[in-house]
Amino acid sequence: MSTGAPFEERRPATAPSRDIQRDFWLSHMRIGFGIFMGETLFVMVYLGLTPHGRHRTILWVVAILWFVCATMNLLFGPRLASWHRRAQFSASWNILAAFAVGGVAILDGGLRSPTILLLFLPAAFAALAFTPWVAGMCGVATLASAALVWVVDANRGTSAEMAPVLSAVLAGSLVLSVAASVNRVNREGHERLLVERIAELATTDGLTGCVVRRVFYERLGEEIARSLRHDDPLSLMLIDMDSFKAVNDTYGHVVGDHVLAAIGTTLRAQARAFDVIGRLGGDEFAVLMPETKATAAMALAERIREAFLGAAEVPVTLSIGVSGLDPLAPTAERMIDDADFALYQVKGEGRDSVAVRHPENRPHDRRIEPQRTANSPVSTGQSPSG
Repeated sequence: MSTGAPFEERRPATAPSRDIQRDFWLSHMRIGFGIFMGETLFVMVYLGLTPHGRHRTILWVVAILWFVCATMNLLFGPRLASWHRRAQFSASWNILAAFAVGGVAILDGGLRSPTILLLFLPAAFAALAFTPWVAGMCGVATLASAALVWVVDANRGTSAEMAPVLSAVLAGSLVLSVAASVNRVNREGHERLLVERIAELATTDGLTGCVVRRVFYERLGEEIARSLRHDDPLSLMLIDMDSFKAVNDTYGHVVGDHVLAAIGTTLRAQARAFDVIGRLGGDEFAVLMPETKATAAMALAERIREAFLGAAEVPVTLSIGVSGLDPLAPTAERMIDDADFALYQVKGEGRDSVAVRHPENRPHDRRIEPQRTANSPVSTGQSPSG
């Protein structure tokens, strides 16, 4: 067995049709920047209705810059949502928005400016997507922005009665934002566990712990492509229990289930962590072995056969056929056909043995006798009888 590409390359790829996380952050950013644009339009309307207020020229420049930033962020939303630092960017923008609102309130007259009411939005918005820690930071930023407005306000003496009320309301919004974030994170955690459990039930056979037929064939196609890409060997093992119907008829289906579970346990104990072990149906199992030549796979098959003899609670044997990836016909159909041919050759010659059929012993694509283990009976060259 060779050592090549890391295990991460051999893990099953879910390949969803859409990037759910990207879609979530795109929606989140569009909502956030849309709210920010709404704040900008509110400020513009307010400035239009009060043309003789303080620092109107500077405030108009600020409002226009806000509008441009909101528009650009909305236009580049899909790209930002794909960025690996999208969460940090969104949180940083939320905190900056809180101080930007405070800056506008300072220019417009301090705590008496109606724009100070916009400070509630950053704290409320933080509860929608951020962790409790980040939501708390956004809430603290709104409180700090309000405190800065009060400190800089030249008329804070006349508006002193507003400061405690505003601080209390903002502190309350901070607590609510963090509490909502905690509740959302807990709910999402439970939902994630539920989704993982459903995915496990959909991909794993409950009795044997092996992957189901559909998943096994998906992984077979993926591993063939990976082996061709890296020029690595790939082997397949088909396993069939000998006379399983007789086990059910003699000992009952409960014992038959115990025997099937024992096969799954034996396969998982003998195979490597990144080998793919599947139950194809009934008493038929398969093991896909990346970076493994057929000769090494045959040795593993012999260990599995011997290990299972003492694992089952009733006398049961295994017949195993092994094949290797053929570079001239690198398809799942060819690998399965070769392993199936070897398996039925074992069945036709007495069962309880291992045979291998791979490109090296199939010259000119002619069906010939599979290679057998040393303790197996000599092949007769007859066609398998099933």
